[in-house]
Amino acid sequence: MKNLLYKGQAKPGADLARFDMPLLKDDYSVGLSSDHAEREAYTRAYASGEKAGFEMGEQRAQVLLDKVEGLIRELTTLKSAIIKEVEPQCVELALSLARKILVRELAVNPDELVKMAKEGLLRLERTGQITIKVNPALYDFFTKHKPELVRIHPDIVFDADPSVSKFGTIVMGPVEDVVTDVDEQLKNIIKDMVDRRGAD
Repeated sequence: MKNLLYKGQAKPGADLARFDMPLLKDDYSVGLSSDHAEREAYTRAYASGEKAGFEMGEQRAQVLLDKVEGLIRELTTLKSAIIKEVEPQCVELALSLARKILVRELAVNPDELVKMAKEGLLRLERTGQITIKVNPALYDFFTKHKPELVRIHPDIVFDADPSVSKFGTIVMGPVEDVVTDVDEQLKNIIKDMVDRRGAD
């Protein structure tokens, strides 16, 4: 066995051996090679960078999602505003077109006016005398069709009234009246639509 001496205590010619710290020797390793340590460091750095990148991506995606959500809210509000603004115009246009079509049909086929008067008669309580008010331009036409109407109720009289539309009649019973005028029917349709919309 070799003797170890402190610095300065060495005797010349003595059998001495040099002592190096084990960590400083090239061939001594404490667990990991430099390649392995480098790979480990790279893997940790990559994972850390990837995590930071995902977090940054999530933040950016959240900002974009918030913007998209805001745009959807704005579009919903805009849609409601457009519907409120355009809906009355669409209803007015539809009713105007319907009126034109009905008026044209009644002008071409006035027998439909008699059918409408019959419907009015069927809706009334048929007791006593029933008066059918017609425009003077239609008086002769309705007089020709009186036999059809008398089949529904025997006591019918016609009254020529210039205030009555050329496109309908007023069927008056002892208790109630039925208006078969196209314009009145369209007004009733509008009222029903408003009532339903209010109920919703």
